Amino acid sequence: MTELPRRSLLFAPGSRPDIFDKALASGADMVCVDLEDAVAPSLKADARRAGVAFLAGGGAGPERVLRINAIGSADGLRDLLAIVESAPASGVVFLPKVDGADEIRVADKLLTEAGLSLRLMALIETARGLENVGAIASATPRLELLLFGAVDLSAELGVAVAHEPLLYARSRVVHAARNAGIGVFDVPSLNFRDAEALEAEARVAASLGFTGKGVLHPSAVAIVNQAFSPTAEQVRQARTIVEAFEASETGLVVIDGKLIELPVVRGMRRILAIAEAAGIAPAD
Repeated sequence: MTELPRRSLLFAPGSRPDIFDKALASGADMVCVDLEDAVAPSLKADARRAGVAFLAGGGAGPERVLRINAIGSADGLRDLLAIVESAPASGVVFLPKVDGADEIRVADKLLTEAGLSLRLMALIETARGLENVGAIASATPRLELLLFGAVDLSAELGVAVAHEPLLYARSRVVHAARNAGIGVFDVPSLNFRDAEALEAEARVAASLGFTGKGVLHPSAVAIVNQAFSPTAEQVRQARTIVEAFEASETGLVVIDGKLIELPVVRGMRRILAIAEAAGIAPAD
């Protein structure tokens, strides 16, 4: 998994290119233009052109993400082909409603044949997708992120969009992502105008192992970034561990009586990457 800081994923409708620049200036680590749920059928073609241009316009600033329509639909295939024809140099293609690993492999194959280095992200929002999430997460090295989709999954399961009924599903998605060594985002909060509730929701997600969270409005970005940022003490500890590991000739480090192994070091490096992006200095 890349060590880029990926705490917040801000969504913008593909039918609103007038707000793309505002989204890019929001402070979000990733900005996603949505061609799927946020766009009416009659606007799909225009949104596709705007979204592909957005993805191709990548450079400095937040990572650019384009959520296409489901790969099993005609619109989804049109989206993918438009991306291939545009040949963006960087960015992330976000696949919704992923039920199985084969869907990931189809997208991977098309991008590989086109010689593109774009990464992939998958939305787990169906019962079948949840059942197959382990295989999905490890389908290809091009897949770097999962996002947990609570709203559609809760409707399919017949439960409320609440913490307790979806705890197993959330934890299963986190486990699959961590096992595959990729990042994992929690669903955007529908209650984004309530700062206190949003912060509490983000903190719970972080405690479950999520590495970031989706965001529906720029005003929520700072809150989510803070919830998924390390403290100064965590940065100090991470720096101590990484420096000790790098100085070791054997690759084995013992700190405070505990053996530090490579997976722990990877986590510490991610903390340092986030801290650098957020300007968080280690505690003295």
